[in-house]
Amino acid sequence: MASPRSRTTTPIRAIPSNLANRASPSVAPASQTYEPLIKSILRQRLTNRIFTISVVCCWLQTTFWTIWGIGGRDAVGLKTLLAVPFRPSTLVVTAMTWLAVVVPVIVIRKTQLTASRTIASSPAKIWHSAKSKKSTKYALMTYSASAIAGTILHVLLAYINEPKAHGDPRLSLFVKSRRYPYYLNGRLLFLLLSQLTLASGSLLRNAMLDRFAFKWSIASNQYRLNIFELMRVFVVVIVFSSASLVCASLSFATIRIIFPMLYRFPLLPIILRPFTGHFVRGSLTLLLPFSHIGLLFRAWFISFTTMFVWEISELLFDVLIPQPIKVSHLISDSSVVLISGLSSRDRIMKFFALSELKDIASDESPAAAACRSNLFADQKYSPNQWSQLCRDCLLLLGNDYQLFLRKGAPAPPPPAASPLPKPEPPLPATPTPLLRRDIFRKEKSSPIRAVLNSFASDGPLAQAVDEGTESIHVPRLIQTVEDAVLPHLEKSKGEVVKSVSGATGIMPKITGGLNAVAEGIVDRHAPIFVRRTMKHWREWWTEDRLSKTIEGCIPFRELDVLAVEVLSHLVCASLLEDRYGVVQRDVPKIIEAMLSFLSAIEEYQMELNTLYKAPSPDANLSPKELQEIETNRIEVEKVHDALGLVGSVLKEGVARIARVFSDKLLAFKFPPRTATKLQGFLDYC
Repeated sequence: MASPRSRTTTPIRAIPSNLANRASPSVAPASQTYEPLIKSILRQRLTNRIFTISVVCCWLQTTFWTIWGIGGRDAVGLKTLLAVPFRPSTLVVTAMTWLAVVVPVIVIRKTQLTASRTIASSPAKIWHSAKSKKSTKYALMTYSASAIAGTILHVLLAYINEPKAHGDPRLSLFVKSRRYPYYLNGRLLFLLLSQLTLASGSLLRNAMLDRFAFKWSIASNQYRLNIFELMRVFVVVIVFSSASLVCASLSFATIRIIFPMLYRFPLLPIILRPFTGHFVRGSLTLLLPFSHIGLLFRAWFISFTTMFVWEISELLFDVLIPQPIKVSHLISDSSVVLISGLSSRDRIMKFFALSELKDIASDESPAAAACRSNLFADQKYSPNQWSQLCRDCLLLLGNDYQLFLRKGAPAPPPPAASPLPKPEPPLPATPTPLLRRDIFRKEKSSPIRAVLNSFASDGPLAQAVDEGTESIHVPRLIQTVEDAVLPHLEKSKGEVVKSVSGATGIMPKITGGLNAVAEGIVDRHAPIFVRRTMKHWREWWTEDRLSKTIEGCIPFRELDVLAVEVLSHLVCASLLEDRYGVVQRDVPKIIEAMLSFLSAIEEYQMELNTLYKAPSPDANLSPKELQEIETNRIEVEKVHDALGLVGSVLKEGVARIARVFSDKLLAFKFPPRTATKLQGFLDYC
């Protein structure tokens, strides 16, 4: 027996050691570090600034409508006038207007925001591309519901304030008639039609401006809300309100002219007459607007106020959301979080990360220098911070460079894998059994068990089916039936597919036929100036723009500009701040990537220069030819602006590195083409 001293109650454990080989952690993904910070700041901008300013706009316009409804400034005293903005009815209608008219527009803009621009070379193609997007359908429903809600709220406010000063506004759902109590009110229907026309016009404007795409801009004036922008909003709202009123009047007249045709169909008059019988008779439709001037003014002001709050909300979204966001002062290890943002799949997040990295890379303050030194000397993460930053920036430039070489075309599909060679058939051989006879004695099975085994999954019947129908003898009668039925089935299947494809193309054919008929009527009966105007607008609508085509080759040019500036500034700063020389090993491929992109842009610019030739003073050209030459010149200038945005930054970046490193670049090895291009920068610097 062991002694009590030899016993122990403490479990035996190994002595811990710090000599274990631990793998270095990698930089956390952007979804865990960078994106939550950016989204929280964007949420604050949305709630604290966009929502607040839009609420103030709704409050002001509700106040103006209320003052007009109670008789205006002359009909009430100063005390009542000052109390109108704080009435409970004014505040309630303001809140309901903001929730029903403004918030849906901002929400649809936020939820459908995308980083990709619409790549189209003409307004017709832009609209065709917009129609195929789900965001356009959602926007149409949102704008229509918002416009209808704004009309209903205006009617509610009118019945609260106007009866004493202006009398009955006559905007009820049904007209006041003892004989026909369910006749729909044409005045209210006209207001709704005017608002729906305004919603369609706003949707068309948003599609042409590509408002659901993120507003990429690296210019400082993009982030300013000045008086000129507000004046532009007023002009746009006035033009669209007037155009929607004209279109609504023409649409209402057309509907009333065509509406009596519905009474010729069976059973429809029984359903329609109790509600719309008064629309069949009455005065001439084209003269109706002149007898309802007050209604036209009301419809115009409703459209103006609705469009105004929409445009203000859209302007605030365009100005405030793309503003640069700085998160380095919110966290301790800012460089790690910013580099994590570069790896995000969302290009908008990359834009914010590159914008802040550009400021850190180009800033000469001691804090920025310390941040760069820590970035270069990082040995904590694998890969280290500089390697990941350089890789993400070069990958961004490389993808856009390849897209530019393809002239905006999508990447070709990967080549199909070559088929594997067929294995050689094995040599015929008869296996020799190890045992010449069975070692188990066979038992006699009953007839019932034999029948059940034949239907089993591994029975004789299943084996016969597995061998294929070729080994089974099919009677001639069945074969003739098969030969007679299957071709008819294949033929009927083809006819069904053909009919479905024909049905899907009915609407384009109908639309094209109606457009052709309208164009024929205009060409035969319209005056000359109308025909010229229509032809000019058709050409403007369908003509391809060279500038739009080139912009589609470099859709994310703002990101390329930021990536080049970040890399060039960091490379220049590494000459003094990189203690371990981790940046120098990547200098050749950085310069090669920049010069390759720059060479491709310059070659394309030389090709485009041949598209425009200034007319000689002695040439006798017609005004139309001069206009075409001027249009071509403008398009070529726009192309050079788009290409020059990236090309000039690439030149500045390479020149910046050449000035700082100078003759030290001779220590690196470059390909011959890159070395020849770089020598020009060295000679110039």
